[in-house]
Amino acid sequence: MTVNRPGWRTFVGLALGAALVVVLLVAAKKDPDPTARYTISTVTRGDLIQSVRTTGQLSPWSSVEVSSQISGLVTEVAVDFNQSVKRGQLLARIDPSSYEQKVRQARADLEAAQANHRLTELRTRRLRGLREQDLVTQQEYDDADAQLEQSAATLLTRQAALENAKVDLDRCTITAPIDGVVIYKQVEVGKTVVASFSAPTLFVIAQDLSRMRVIAPINEVDVGLVAVGQSVTFTVDAIRDHTFEGRLTQLRSPYTPSEKQQAQGGGQQTTIPNFDAVIEVSNKDLLLRPSLTANVSIIINRNRDVLMIPNSALRVSLPEFADAAKPDTTQGAGDNLTATVYKLRNGNRNGIPEPVTVRLGVSDRISTQVVSGLKAGDEIVTGVPTSTDYGPQRPF
Repeated sequence: MTVNRPGWRTFVGLALGAALVVVLLVAAKKDPDPTARYTISTVTRGDLIQSVRTTGQLSPWSSVEVSSQISGLVTEVAVDFNQSVKRGQLLARIDPSSYEQKVRQARADLEAAQANHRLTELRTRRLRGLREQDLVTQQEYDDADAQLEQSAATLLTRQAALENAKVDLDRCTITAPIDGVVIYKQVEVGKTVVASFSAPTLFVIAQDLSRMRVIAPINEVDVGLVAVGQSVTFTVDAIRDHTFEGRLTQLRSPYTPSEKQQAQGGGQQTTIPNFDAVIEVSNKDLLLRPSLTANVSIIINRNRDVLMIPNSALRVSLPEFADAAKPDTTQGAGDNLTATVYKLRNGNRNGIPEPVTVRLGVSDRISTQVVSGLKAGDEIVTGVPTSTDYGPQRPF
């Protein structure tokens, strides 16, 4: 019986195949996808908008708080939220019973004062005739004349008290002071209004919701960049994919208490002052509503058709170029600001990066203008994968 044994050629073939597999595995482990060595971006041309960003709140351009100057039980509420009202229209009514009683009491007091005044006047007139005939003393006549003046003063006081009582009675009926829309209501039937120390706000009426405003804080670092008349864009979370426009109409300075006032207040001011920017907004389609939060961008400068690179390219630092001089990106100002970026020599991901010093212009916090050092179409490194993503990094 004959046994076929594998020849030496078979063993050699198996050995070469195993070696090839080992080489491929080592190469794959040592060098993953070469296109994943770093992330790149292309230098482009476009419009770059420099802006100051802040957050504010929408409010009506003009609104009136309707309060009550008297206390009492609310017996009627005639309007509700979002209701249009006309000037003089009934909003609410307070129980007038006690105030009607005060009017009746004041009217009775006035009539009594009028009767007393007529009696005093007749008595004084008689004494004047008797005095002319020297039948009464001068003292008696002077007393009667003084009593007449006192009764006249009492009569005026009673008349004023009646008018005051009528005014309070009229205040039981609360009406709209302007044409507008009710945007706030803090009163219901059965509620007792207390106006002893201050007038409580019952309604807020917006005069015209087609014209609104945003009041947004500007910190002292950016206040030198903004000015009245600048264009503004903003978005609200409630209305996605829609950008609204406005105009900066006022920049309010903060009130800083004096050292004496701070000492009287028991402390020192530690907060950074903010300047309130008032932004006028057109709301003809009535999409915007009061109290919505607005993400505001105040347009400082519009740069059209300029070279731009992502800001992430300015943060890249490659270890193999650690010894290369890298200018500080905070040096200079305006067009004199410089930075180092890494451009691919071959114009593709497998190319070798080289450090390039560029001169920068303005930035919108996402992209930065390149004044010199690059051209449109250049590819630059914007990020380097971590070793945990792709294994140990190999030098380029």
